[in-house]
Amino acid sequence: MSDVPVPPAAEVPAEDPRLQELRLYAAQLERYAEEFGALFHRYKMQEAELEAATLAVVNAFVVALGAHDAYTRDHTQRVQRSALMIARTLGWSDTQLEEVRLGAVLHDIGKTSISDTVLCKPGRLSDTEYRNIQRHPVIGAHMISGFPALTSARPYVLYHHERFDGTGYPEGLRGQDIPIQGRLLAVADAVDAMLTLRPYRPRCG
Repeated sequence: MSDVPVPPAAEVPAEDPRLQELRLYAAQLERYAEEFGALFHRYKMQEAELEAATLAVVNAFVVALGAHDAYTRDHTQRVQRSALMIARTLGWSDTQLEEVRLGAVLHDIGKTSISDTVLCKPGRLSDTEYRNIQRHPVIGAHMISGFPALTSARPYVLYHHERFDGTGYPEGLRGQDIPIQGRLLAVADAVDAMLTLRPYRPRCG
């Protein structure tokens, strides 16, 4: 019996180098996507932890202020309501309203460094005592400076006692030189001072 010739196996065509390159890119992009997903998940976890830590810091400040001076605690709540009302009337964004809320809560936090004898003194303050009171915006701004998440509150804390005619403190800014945050809170602060029984002279205890 004669041998039947076996046809040679069909040759497999070589893959286009460009296609190989595309496959490599696709695999690399897939790895990058997985790594990015893991990084984003860690970032969101850290963001949530940072937000919780920031809220804890704010609450600690508020508790400390209330324990130090009950009048200022109540005054802070009223100023926050007024400031939010003004900001909404001006059409401020939701992000700005959150900044107003935070800034108003913290605006008098520097008063925790002022002694009760000065804050609660029933009579007229001496020049030295008044200068001590005038330090609270700077002290408050310094207190929150170590917390990046509280940066947006700084203009409210530092500038809420500036006055449009330049007679305010701590920097004696005038008119449009006062950041808008300070101007808004100064109005809310002044309104509360005029509507309460003993403006700026709290009943302690």
